[in-house]
Amino acid sequence: MISIITPVFNSEKYIESCLKSVASQYFEGLEHLIIDGGSTDGTVEIIKKFASENNYVKWISERDNGQSHAMNKGISLASNPVISFLNADDRYEPQALSFVKSFFETHSNINFLVGDCRVLKEDGSEYMINKPFPFDPVSFIMDYNFPYNPSAYFYQKSLHSTVGLYDEKDHLTMDIDFLFRILPVANIQYVDRILGNYVMVANSKTMKEISAGRNVENLLSIFEKYEVQLSLMQSARLRFHRILGKNRGWIIYYLDNPLRLFTAFFKKSKG
Repeated sequence: MISIITPVFNSEKYIESCLKSVASQYFEGLEHLIIDGGSTDGTVEIIKKFASENNYVKWISERDNGQSHAMNKGISLASNPVISFLNADDRYEPQALSFVKSFFETHSNINFLVGDCRVLKEDGSEYMINKPFPFDPVSFIMDYNFPYNPSAYFYQKSLHSTVGLYDEKDHLTMDIDFLFRILPVANIQYVDRILGNYVMVANSKTMKEISAGRNVENLLSIFEKYEVQLSLMQSARLRFHRILGKNRGWIIYYLDNPLRLFTAFFKKSKG
């Protein structure tokens, strides 16, 4: 039913916890694919031992051309219709996989499910809850300030037949590029439920690139690429949001919740 794909390279500190995160939620039909890029630390030994004890875990270890290449290899090897990516230093929320399994079994018309993601500091304390909603190109361009972590979304593998695989020239924002591509064709369902946990590891590739500012460069390039493809309605909405400027958050909130504006005004005038 579900194939979990974990691209990994030299992550002996985290890979066992990642494997156990999936193992603790095992059900018949679950597959965990580990795509190792030729690790030179103890990662492969940990994977090999775990896989020998759990036949739903499959793995390969060979040099690749980066994370996007590893992700695409995992997609080609996945034997189930629903896939998700779990990086070595991330975790699923307890009961997340059983929820996802049940969801796709009862919602055959949905091909992309996204939930909330708990963002953790390296010491395990909570930094924030990332709620990726609304899930559309205008929101991406205006509000994208923290990665939408793949541990919080699951989708039908068949989407790649429509939009293609991950861009192997991009090893940082390839997931955002993919999300932009699926928006016009996917039937997306958001659930207000934590599905994944993303750990901000200081020495991880993502955090290093963010600190260096390269993620901003990549994102701006992607936004520019897809902004010209927006519909007239989406372009008008984007312009409207930009006109509102820094106050757009609370203005949009009260436009969507006019009764709350009346209540706030009444309380202030009464006080």
